[in-house]
Amino acid sequence: MKTFIKLPLFIVFICLTQISSAQYLASAFKPKNKTEKLVIAKVRALPEIKEWLQTNKPSKPDLIINLPDSPSGSTSISDTHFSIQVGISNFDMFTTSYYLYVDPKNLHVYYNDYFDESGSKLITLRLSIHKWKDGKLVVLKD
Repeated sequence: MKTFIKLPLFIVFICLTQISSAQYLASAFKPKNKTEKLVIAKVRALPEIKEWLQTNKPSKPDLIINLPDSPSGSTSISDTHFSIQVGISNFDMFTTSYYLYVDPKNLHVYYNDYFDESGSKLITLRLSIHKWKDGKLVVLKD
């Protein structure tokens, strides 16, 4: 009976460590290569990020870096792009306010437009006209 109980707990432990191994708080993240350094620098250099981090300072703002799962051969956004969660870490719990994605090949920064008529669409910050409204990134229509 003891072996039966230990096995499921061991599987849960392995699953949890695998899920969290590719996710890091930016405040404690140590980039391992030039690409990771450039991605972090690119996101931190965005005027919106600078302002958001400063405005939410009392709430312990931070970024969560989600590394791409595989370097090539996949079409999934999580497999090919860095996913950056912007949020606050009050009460030892991280609350995500929004997600950004960075393509490591060209360092373009994208956000997911959930209000697109098709349901969900990645839009590059470089090509879109956007602004912050009530703590959310809003695309302005022409």
